[in-house]
Amino acid sequence: MSDPATLAGELAWLTQAPPLITPPPGCDSADAILRQCAGEPGVLRRAAATLVEQPRPRRLGLHFENLVAAVLQHSQRYRLVARNVPLRLNGNTLGELDMLVEDRDTGDLMHWELALKFYLGLPGEPAERAWPGTDPRDQLATKIRHLHDRQLARCDDPVVTTLLAEQGWRVSRKMLLTRGRLFHTERETALPKEANPSHQRGSWLYARSLETPGVVIPHDQWHYHQTLSDNRTDFVAAEVLRDYVQTLSSPVMIGTESGRLTFAAPDSWPDH
Repeated sequence: MSDPATLAGELAWLTQAPPLITPPPGCDSADAILRQCAGEPGVLRRAAATLVEQPRPRRLGLHFENLVAAVLQHSQRYRLVARNVPLRLNGNTLGELDMLVEDRDTGDLMHWELALKFYLGLPGEPAERAWPGTDPRDQLATKIRHLHDRQLARCDDPVVTTLLAEQGWRVSRKMLLTRGRLFHTERETALPKEANPSHQRGSWLYARSLETPGVVIPHDQWHYHQTLSDNRTDFVAAEVLRDYVQTLSSPVMIGTESGRLTFAAPDSWPDH
């Protein structure tokens, strides 16, 4: 269960934040639909009330999906038909569709794919390795390819079309909904052409360069960190943060006293 005020803030962020990745040809952004749902009277209030009654998942990606689902469930125009639709043939799993959403006004059935991601820029690296996640095996370029060429393309497969038809579903539109943040160094890192130039931004540095106090942002708040307290006792001294991060194998998100978000990475990252 989450605090109602926090959920209200998360839902406002969800419906107003810019996308991280632009959709490929033949696919549309779901942002306009999400904002339209949020503009319907009482939708966000009812969505927050629904989420308060649900256990909050440990996985941030699942919580993100729950936020989106709650908004759609309370829309008058749009109907959440199904979530995490498995695609199976002869006992083999071909994949799954994140969401099926119906436009009640037009009758269109839409296939939605969702992603919430965070990447750190490495200036001078080849495009395939220039934007790793905190786990460097997760790369922005790879995620874009997977979304564009596999996840969003599933409903183009005649086998999948047949499987969906057996359940009475005929997909007519494909939609992409992405959120997240790219963390930059003082040197610019080239962006893939599919990355939204207006993405949410942050900064990152190696822990050895930390010079100001900060507070560690828990993973489940990476998408929407609450306003940092003005009470300095909430902040940890820079030398303590440096030692903490260096003992880890992946970067740590830190909120600074000025309210900025920064990732601090151990010296071993991204090689180990």
